[in-house]
Amino acid sequence: MYQPHAFQENDRRRVHDLIDAHSFGTLLVVSREGGLDISHVPFVLDRNAGDHGRLRLHVATANPIWQAALAAGRVTAVFAGPDAYVSASWYERPAEQVPTWNYAVVHAHGTPTKMEREDLLRLLDELVAAHEGDAPEAWRSGLLSSALRDELLSQIVGISIEVTELEGKFKLSQNRSDIDRARVTDALRMRGRPCDAALAELMATRT
Repeated sequence: MYQPHAFQENDRRRVHDLIDAHSFGTLLVVSREGGLDISHVPFVLDRNAGDHGRLRLHVATANPIWQAALAAGRVTAVFAGPDAYVSASWYERPAEQVPTWNYAVVHAHGTPTKMEREDLLRLLDELVAAHEGDAPEAWRSGLLSSALRDELLSQIVGISIEVTELEGKFKLSQNRSDIDRARVTDALRMRGRPCDAALAELMATRT
């Protein structure tokens, strides 16, 4: 990933926070033939596994990406955080500037392995719990019959990725003056589009 120094995010906690907040990511695998397999899947991050964390996911057994991943021995997961158009009119001297785009993204590179059945079951339960919450009416896998659960499990494959490299790029107007940076943050909050508030919060807390 192209990484100007000003936009590098090397704080692992902040990088992990972005992954957790935007956990529906993109899995990319380069095949031995040079082709590119891509799947969009929900991930679970284990922050304290290894030096950079561990990512877990599952795909359909019929999806060839899991075989390509194991054969390649290296994969990349991409997590896109908030992004927004930045108008040059927001700057202190707009006639001397041009518009740009602010955003935050993480690339996680690592080594994939296939999960055992019990690890896959644990992943699925964690995914459900994270997104269903603990309300009494929340769905749980225990509602399924054993026969149906086994049938469904046979149709998916779990992959664990030991993350060996994390790249965080948080392009948040760090190359601008303090005045321009504050003006952009305020303008994002006022505009109020879906990603604006989240991006403004990242800008306000980035040191």
